[in-house]
Amino acid sequence: MSFCSLHPAALLLFWVFFSVASPGVTENKAGPDVAAHTDQKNDESVTNHTIIKHSIFLSDLTSKTVKKYVIIDRPTNLKLVCELISDSKNLLINDVTWRHGNEKLSSNLYTYNNTENKWDTFYKFVMKDQSNLGNYTCVFKGTTEVSAEFHFDVPAVKSGDKPLVSYNSDSIVMKCDSSKYNPIEWIWYKTNGSDQVLLNYSLVPPKYEVIQKQANETKLHISDLSENDSGIYLCTAIFKIGEREGRVQLNVLSYMVPLKVFFAIAAEVVILVAVILIYEMQTKKKQTDSDDKKDIEQTENLKSEASDSQENNTTRQRKV
Repeated sequence: MSFCSLHPAALLLFWVFFSVASPGVTENKAGPDVAAHTDQKNDESVTNHTIIKHSIFLSDLTSKTVKKYVIIDRPTNLKLVCELISDSKNLLINDVTWRHGNEKLSSNLYTYNNTENKWDTFYKFVMKDQSNLGNYTCVFKGTTEVSAEFHFDVPAVKSGDKPLVSYNSDSIVMKCDSSKYNPIEWIWYKTNGSDQVLLNYSLVPPKYEVIQKQANETKLHISDLSENDSGIYLCTAIFKIGEREGRVQLNVLSYMVPLKVFFAIAAEVVILVAVILIYEMQTKKKQTDSDDKKDIEQTENLKSEASDSQENNTTRQRKV
């Protein structure tokens, strides 16, 4: 039985439940083949906790794996649930497994139940540090294989797409932000080859200054720039569950650089003008030589005509 033959007989539902102490989990936009729906309600059985329910409904099984992306910035109690429902009696599921990345999770850590045409499984765990981030996948195996993937990551850091350019003795301000998420700390580094060097804020006079008016934004002010300040700077956002970094490239130029460009352009202009002048001089010289040659030829023709005329007159006089 082929995978596509499950439609319209089969409907696959993937539910994700999050038990959180405060809003720190956000579901990213679902893929093009998935319509996502989000509900939020209080659970009286869990004091001071909020239950956030994400349901993904597929109208057509266009892929063997569906994906869900979730942003998380703090430790969280999680319950991931996958449910498979089918009207087809030919669809048989004989095994259900969970994976974290490429690692297969122990069957003692999750449950699996099935009724007549329904299979469901859930996995409960605590997302407590960066090692728990990544992909979690539930896999139904049988006459066909269907899986759902939940991808957890910390918030991204925006740092600009284009390199910054400045000049010797100037100053510059770099900026990074983490959108609506608030890190507990921002740290700035400069790369030195493959190493990351923490910036020294104790220099006198101060060269580096961190400006942070909002928790989700950081700015680095660098004064008295030199070409040695060129390189890649890293702004690292430290969240309670992990960290994420942004990269800013800085190019510090000498003021001679634009002058070199100016001199190069000026030299090209001078050479072009010289070529034009030489060409015009050569053209005029050739024209003058041509005119002189024509004058000489005309003079010689006139002399020749005058000589012939004189000879004719002499000949006539002799005959008389």
